[in-house]
Amino acid sequence: MAGMPGMSAKRWPALPYDAWKDTYATLHMWMQIVGKVALAQAPPLNHSWGHPHV
Repeated sequence: MAGMPGMSAKRWPALPYDAWKDTYATLHMWMQIVGKVALAQAPPLNHSWGHPHV
């Protein structure tokens, strides 16, 4: 990015989907597991708590 110290104008390298689709699928599955564990450990939150009852 121009004007930002320490940043170069180089682009990211090519990342063809076929070359990393198995890694993508595994990473996606693990991120879903991490999200479910985090959700299970979070305190319960009632979605209506932020809305006044009229």
